[in-house]
Amino acid sequence: MNKPTQIQQIAKGVVCVLGLNPGPFTLEGTNTYLFGEGKQRLLVDTGDGKQPKYFDLLRQCLGSDSRISQILLTHWHADHIGGIDNLLAMNDIVTAECSVFKHQTPIDGDDVSSQLSLAISQNQLHDIADRQVFACENWNLQAVYTPGHTDDHMSFLVTGESKDEQRLLLTGDLVLGRGTTIVDKLTLYMDSLKRIQGIQPTMLLPGHGPVISGRTDGVYNAMRVIDGYIEHRNMRERQIIAVLKTPPPNKPPLPRNGDWKIEEITSVVYPDISDPQIIRAAQNNVRLHLEKLEAEGIVEHRDLWRLKEKSADLI
Repeated sequence: MNKPTQIQQIAKGVVCVLGLNPGPFTLEGTNTYLFGEGKQRLLVDTGDGKQPKYFDLLRQCLGSDSRISQILLTHWHADHIGGIDNLLAMNDIVTAECSVFKHQTPIDGDDVSSQLSLAISQNQLHDIADRQVFACENWNLQAVYTPGHTDDHMSFLVTGESKDEQRLLLTGDLVLGRGTTIVDKLTLYMDSLKRIQGIQPTMLLPGHGPVISGRTDGVYNAMRVIDGYIEHRNMRERQIIAVLKTPPPNKPPLPRNGDWKIEEITSVVYPDISDPQIIRAAQNNVRLHLEKLEAEGIVEHRDLWRLKEKSADLI
């Protein structure tokens, strides 16, 4: 396997700095993005704060004269905001007045405040509003509220001064560079995918995995990936409905609907996974789909899940 690139030039004044925290859900690690070439730079996400070499990479990118004056956070997960307090204490990386921005929600709890304690205590933490614009030299980053992975999730549409510049979309964990992401609220997540589909970005800068750029047969690969994410979720929904139309395992045939456990549905829809951590994530995906279908009046459950009788005749 090739060693992942730790510093990648995306465009003039846009650099991806790898957070050096690889794992089954972070892939090669968290992608953080540094904007600007002058004395004051803008950083999106900060890694998990546990990798000293990551801060050395930032120093390498900044040089001796530049500092980060704005930090934008896509969402509250530790692999994206864990480096904040460390960074704010490093005056060779950030300015003394460095501002930290994160969309704040009523359900932000101790997990969030504990990771942002220094920013909070120094009054450096600020909210992000949908469509708010952050400027850094020739680049503008417009916040795009994209909940579903988390309630506070923000993507950023990155545009240059020239109308000919590409429309970069920094997606956080809404869309990854490889594979699919974990979802907290599926209906919101699908709405967020459809929102960025309407933006029609030409390049995706994901929170994990490779940058998605270029075209295939005249279609931007960024759009192919977004369309694929939407179709992937629709496919999973069709698979779950198909499972619920059959009798559950190790039970005699029933009338049209059987009663299924989430674990049983998962083993049919995801037959090839064996890692316990990945299995739990797959079970959560199945649960989210079932809850969405229940809200739409297609399935019902008490302890077990089944298609509603009238729905079964219509599907």
